[in-house]
Amino acid sequence: MNHPSRRQLLAAAALSPLLAACGGPAEPAVPADGVPRGKLSVWLHQTRAYDAVFTPLVHQYVQEFGGVDVTPLYVPVNQLDTKLLTAFAGGAAPDVFRIGGWTFPGHARKGRLAPIMPKPLGAADAKAVAGGYDQTAINSLSYEGKLYGVPTDYTICYLYYRRDRFAEAGLDPDKPPTTWEEVAEYNKKLTSADGKKVGLQWILGNPQWTVMQLLALVKGKGGSILSSDNTTATLATDAGVEALRYYASVGNPKLSNPLSGFGLFGTGEAAMLVSGLFAMDLFPTLSKKLEFGKIFDIAPMPRFDAGPAVAPAYTWGWGVSAKSKLPYTAWHFINYLQRPDVAAKQLREAGSLTPIAGWEKLSGADQKAIDIMVASAPHADFGPQTPIWNEMAKALTDAGDAVAYGKKTPEQAAQDFDRAMRLAL
Repeated sequence: MNHPSRRQLLAAAALSPLLAACGGPAEPAVPADGVPRGKLSVWLHQTRAYDAVFTPLVHQYVQEFGGVDVTPLYVPVNQLDTKLLTAFAGGAAPDVFRIGGWTFPGHARKGRLAPIMPKPLGAADAKAVAGGYDQTAINSLSYEGKLYGVPTDYTICYLYYRRDRFAEAGLDPDKPPTTWEEVAEYNKKLTSADGKKVGLQWILGNPQWTVMQLLALVKGKGGSILSSDNTTATLATDAGVEALRYYASVGNPKLSNPLSGFGLFGTGEAAMLVSGLFAMDLFPTLSKKLEFGKIFDIAPMPRFDAGPAVAPAYTWGWGVSAKSKLPYTAWHFINYLQRPDVAAKQLREAGSLTPIAGWEKLSGADQKAIDIMVASAPHADFGPQTPIWNEMAKALTDAGDAVAYGKKTPEQAAQDFDRAMRLAL
């Protein structure tokens, strides 16, 4: 997407009708020249690498558009959703926020999000905005036919593996497993007698990662977590039960680390992990010896021998509060952050991939990582897009953890999940 020129902004003089058509509140004192003005509050979760890109962008934006003041608030990622819900409940939500794409349907149903405003995004209509992005990524930010955000930090999951652990176990580091059946075989060879070292370790107790991990297994078995219209829970099927049984068969839930599976992979206690593009930069920060291509590596997501390929995917997205008094300025600022040159810089310096159209040609990330994502894109699956995602993810995490810790049989866990969802759906 192209950042609007001042000439284009001048052509946007009649903004009040546009704002009404887009369902947003009239921005007070909108200048006739269409240049953004006002004080924007922006919330996002902070990473050191992304902050190094975002902070200069904020300064540049404020300098270029002198009538705008941007105040960012960095919130720890595990606190962002709760803090935002509290802000919405108290009528004090920020103008702009960067949140998980999986939360958009729930916020949209509650009327908390403003639909996108095409003009400040440099487009004539919502369809044109959507055409500037990877379709699967931007579709995940829609609800009931309306688009509520633009995607950033897009990833399709990989299988991460420790080359050093593979070599120690007599496995070829250049031949990672390609099927879940092979993962199970490798897991046996990589698991120590005392269980303190394992092959594949799941990220347990984390709703987002539980959904993606079980999504790959359930759909890989030909099943589903929810029905195609997201109205019925469907885990208690042969496919769902078999997926949960596999889930319980690998890893060791008794292993602990403050960073969960990420930390266990970093120490070498776990030899395999399902994760996203961001982990390419995360692991070297945990230990200087974790050199990509030498100590650890990546491979495409495995598939079951007789099942379809499933590549769990997610994206974060920029959204605007439905109660923002500055919707035009908010979307204009977002557009500034989404320019192709910024996308390239974010990928190069922060490992954050903005899925603009043609993202596969962006330079900056390791080419192997991009190549795997490109090959996996036809199989990208964002999981159930439902306004009760939080309830679904919690119930699925309860089911996954219960079988992993041996507290329930796969059959019991699947039935309990479906029962919980019948109350929520």
